[in-house]
Amino acid sequence: MRRTIIRTIFAAVLGTTLAAGCGAQAQVGAQMMTGDTAVMLGQPLTLNLGTPPAGTDCTTQATALNAQGLVLVANGQTIPGANASFGCSAKGELVGTASTSIAGNGDDAARRRAAWQTAFSGFFSLAGTKTLPVAFGPPTGGMTTAPKMVSIQGASERDLGLAALWFTLVAVVFLFAFFRHFGRTDAITPIAGVPMPANYRAPYSLARFQLLWWSGIVTASYVAILTITGSMDTITSGTMALMGIVGGTSVLAAFQDRRPSDDQTRRQQHAALYIAAAAANPPDQMAMAASLAEVYPPTQGLLPDLLSDAAGYNIHRLQLLAWTGVLGITFLYEVTRTLGMPELSANLLALTGISNGTYFGFKMQEQQVPAPTGVPQAAG
Repeated sequence: MRRTIIRTIFAAVLGTTLAAGCGAQAQVGAQMMTGDTAVMLGQPLTLNLGTPPAGTDCTTQATALNAQGLVLVANGQTIPGANASFGCSAKGELVGTASTSIAGNGDDAARRRAAWQTAFSGFFSLAGTKTLPVAFGPPTGGMTTAPKMVSIQGASERDLGLAALWFTLVAVVFLFAFFRHFGRTDAITPIAGVPMPANYRAPYSLARFQLLWWSGIVTASYVAILTITGSMDTITSGTMALMGIVGGTSVLAAFQDRRPSDDQTRRQQHAALYIAAAAANPPDQMAMAASLAEVYPPTQGLLPDLLSDAAGYNIHRLQLLAWTGVLGITFLYEVTRTLGMPELSANLLALTGISNGTYFGFKMQEQQVPAPTGVPQAAG
């Protein structure tokens, strides 16, 4: 129900109607499975187990199987929580039905998704259809009924398309936010007597890039998983710890940028040079322009801003940017592979913390403004 409500809300926001086809989808899930019929994860799966042996009453056998508390077994993988129920068809054939839901919150839902991932031979092929042996067996493992080959699909094209659309929209919002304003340092304050250049654009900030990068990845992944599975509780403790590390680094970097530093002293020295050049007769335009560029350091482009300071390119910035990119791509791969947020290990989180700590330690020693030469003495 939650899954249907979520899809309906998303469809209304996008101005599309997803109600059409839902009834047909439910009908397909209610059908007894044959070799040519594909069931989509989330639909009920019904197996025709055939006519009981001669002398065996179908109702009695169904009752006995229901008493065993059997669950679905796909490709030898026991699916936790996929409880089966047994009954008899009009022809007296024994049939068993179980849920293939991958939705839900908490550890149980995560275990179900992990079990289906394993059943799909290690890669959860969302768009593809795989033919797997399916049976019923005890929750502790094994099979009670004979397996039957069933075609199973990870998700519908509609769900995948909607998830991709939401993912793209969220990613575009964060990209727009980064390049338009939020990715740039805001620590440049005006100095009296030195006008800020028209259309001035401050340099990009590596700490802000990392914060927006991870915020965009986690948010976009969340809405995509929510669209497909209907599960609202997919944020893992490892993901929260990762965001804590990244957020903490951004806070420390912002604090460092705003505290009194040698850069502020050097900016004041360049401001004095600018004022002196402006007071010359005639004004020294070249000197004014050179000093103005140091008082208000402009952006040099995305990569130069992220990887360098006044002394040039820095190895500690490169290692943080490279690790952020690699871990982010790996994170997205795991999301598409498992339909869930990855549970980052303690070693990965420790390595991320070391990378961020190294960056911040070196950042405290950086110089964003070079020392000027020929600083005039202040008058009076």
